[in-house]
Amino acid sequence: MARSSEQAPAIYPGPEWQARTPAELGFDAEALRAILPNNGIGGAIVRSGYLVATWGNPDEAFQTASLGKSLTTTVLGLAVDAGLIKLDDPVHQTWTGEGELSHPYKYLNHGHHQEVTWRQLGAMTAGFTNNDDPAVGEGDLTTNYAQMRPGNWLYSGGGMWRLTQLLTKLWDRDLRDLLAEKIFKPMDVPDDRLGWLTGEYVHDHPFYPPRKGYAGTYGGYLDPPYSFNGHAVRGGPGWVVFSAKDAARFGYLFLRNGKWKDKQLISKEWVSLIQTSGPDPNFPHYSIGWRLSPRGIYQATGANVDIPNTYSWIAVAPQHDVVITGIKVTETPIPPSWQQLTKGKEVPLDWNHRVLDTIVGPPRL
Repeated sequence: MARSSEQAPAIYPGPEWQARTPAELGFDAEALRAILPNNGIGGAIVRSGYLVATWGNPDEAFQTASLGKSLTTTVLGLAVDAGLIKLDDPVHQTWTGEGELSHPYKYLNHGHHQEVTWRQLGAMTAGFTNNDDPAVGEGDLTTNYAQMRPGNWLYSGGGMWRLTQLLTKLWDRDLRDLLAEKIFKPMDVPDDRLGWLTGEYVHDHPFYPPRKGYAGTYGGYLDPPYSFNGHAVRGGPGWVVFSAKDAARFGYLFLRNGKWKDKQLISKEWVSLIQTSGPDPNFPHYSIGWRLSPRGIYQATGANVDIPNTYSWIAVAPQHDVVITGIKVTETPIPPSWQQLTKGKEVPLDWNHRVLDTIVGPPRL
């Protein structure tokens, strides 16, 4: 029987994770070993607060693509917890962008933007186009705005970028520094182990090679302003730089309902919310920065598009007390496409489910 994360007293890592054997943590050791990837930067599996298995170099930090959306929306959750905003407030009450955004039709008190709320930007239902889809084209500084009424889910790095600008304005802080202080430092992650590329850097540097639909930079839609009051706007659609082990700490914080040791770093209510379907009933498999998967798993995923079929992810499985992370791992499937999900087809289980299938009992500690 799976152990709930609400039952026994929680175990937390100190500066280093404590390791236990797969057998001690209730896994079929041979079956687990047989499915571990043999490529990628690195990965880690944690159960009940102990490190079960790793591969590659789980201490090596690398940019994690769209996985970073889960950190951006965590900043949103911190703002809600602090009483700075309510999720259903119109965002133009905080910042209109007048005189700062590149075109008047982008102003947040103009057109469809007048209806846009914080919740909609976080859940990608704010009407921003899918301008980082290779089938559509990368987009540029003219295309990043709400081109339709809010309501329908549409994957949009551009909307997440606008959310990041708004959050930087709201907090009047560099969001990387904010997360380092409020989340990662209490989890024993030193400041130099958390990086986050700025939006301006992603826009200006072709760190992905050109491919069909992308203009080399993969960030042409990241429009100014790139700073507020001297604080750089981070690449909120993704591009957080950390290791598989530190990503596991972030996932473990959510597994423990936002609590780390004796401190509630983010509210239990926020952790519950991100496990709940977003506002578009036609796409119930995305919440606010996280994807929802069968068996109660929720995960943050990113495609490292310089290598086909290569992903970074954090998967949280509360029913099994497990966190699984991988950094730039090839041919490890993420959840099926939303086209399959929205058509109601039976979908294949992804690799995280294969890990859970190797569990044969509760931890024996």
